Amino acid sequence: MKNKMYYVIVPVALVLGYTTYGAIQRSNNMLDRYKVEEIYQIKQNLKNFVDVAYSAVDSNYKNSTDKDYLERHYGRQLKNIIDVAETIFRSKNEKVKAGQLTLAEAQTEAINEIKKIRYNNGNSYIWISDTSLPYPKMIMHPTIPSLNGQIMDDPKYNCTMNKEQNLFVAFAELVQKQGGGFVDYLWPKDTTNKSIIDVPKLSYVRLFSDWNWIIGTDFYIDDAISDGMNKSRTELRQIRYDNGIGFFWISNMDESAPQFYMYPIASSIENTVLEGGRLTKLGEVIKSFIKICKKKGSGYVEFAWDKPTLKGSIKDVSKLSYVKLYEPLGWVIGTGIYMDDVDKFIAREKAYLNQQIWQLIINISIVSVVSIFIFGLLYYLVGKYFSSSDTITNSAKFWEEIKEKSSASSKQSSESTDSIDSVKIAQELSKIMLAEQTKLLAYTATLQAANGCQKVQDSKLAVDQLKTQVHDMLVDVKKMTGKIEQDD
Repeated sequence: MKNKMYYVIVPVALVLGYTTYGAIQRSNNMLDRYKVEEIYQIKQNLKNFVDVAYSAVDSNYKNSTDKDYLERHYGRQLKNIIDVAETIFRSKNEKVKAGQLTLAEAQTEAINEIKKIRYNNGNSYIWISDTSLPYPKMIMHPTIPSLNGQIMDDPKYNCTMNKEQNLFVAFAELVQKQGGGFVDYLWPKDTTNKSIIDVPKLSYVRLFSDWNWIIGTDFYIDDAISDGMNKSRTELRQIRYDNGIGFFWISNMDESAPQFYMYPIASSIENTVLEGGRLTKLGEVIKSFIKICKKKGSGYVEFAWDKPTLKGSIKDVSKLSYVKLYEPLGWVIGTGIYMDDVDKFIAREKAYLNQQIWQLIINISIVSVVSIFIFGLLYYLVGKYFSSSDTITNSAKFWEEIKEKSSASSKQSSESTDSIDSVKIAQELSKIMLAEQTKLLAYTATLQAANGCQKVQDSKLAVDQLKTQVHDMLVDVKKMTGKIEQDD
């Protein structure tokens, strides 16, 4: 019994172990797959966020260099300034018509008044030229007085954008044709390091037909670019996502002096070289952004950073950032997200799945115990029904019957040898043996139906022994009948 139970318990234990192992493996595989998919989704979201910010910066930059856009958004201011100058001209001209001023006096007064006009923090002004061709003459230039009275035919003035036409000729042709308009060109500008470079510029010019003078004003397009950059920084500074936690930053591309151009959660460190103490750590992070942008133009960077919370900051939390280079401005645009939320979710899911696995183990164990009990009960009942004592008794009885019948036949044969036909004796014995073999086969089939128990196997062994004995007896009977026939 114990040996048989061993063959039951071991497979059940193996099934239980294999099922548990499979459940754990599937659980781990599912969590690993989820983590990979979640990180992929996070990366896609970060990239999408940065792409949106990149598009805003690109739109502002392109607008700041687009002539049509500049005419629409900056042209109104330029036109308003020229309106002021034209009002002065008309006022002086009315006095000429009224005989209060000569033309020369009126023009001189107009020049002197317009010369003093400044706007845009004192950087912008109004100049005056005439319409004479082939090359116009400069009437008044408030910042370069040496140009006053000169014919503007120097080749360096062949600086209109795309056409490289003489700038002042372009002014004259435009106002003669349509009275006023915009012209873009290159013009020298002082830089912060006191050097002078040619910078794109946009002018608005208008004809004062009574005097054939051209009134013009302009602004440097890089000022518009600067405005566009400021606009971009302002827009990105205000954008938040992920319940207000996510934000954007802009850094430079100089590894030797890493700094933020825009960092909304700590604006005090903007435009500051990040060196010393905690700033050095932040500077190293920016360098990693710069390196990947130099290598690929964009990419993901993983690093550890302190995470602020309502209860204080958590040290060295895993963070993933995506950065992208905006090459025209040399800006690195980026955003990032702390990854501990993903890890926390994985931990919660793992705890839940482990709980389910333990429940599965308990359920399988209960079913296994019940199954073993039922198997033991069936084993007991079958063993009781086919007990070894009954088998031996039935076997002995069977053999005694065969022996008695054989003895009776032999005695009858010896007493009445002359009167009993040997063939009939053999036939009778065959009938007896056939009947007994039929019983034997039926008995064997019954025993085979109870296959699986040790006692049943013992019974089968006993039956096999009986079959051998019967076979031997048949051989003896054949010999006996043969002898009778010989005697006959």
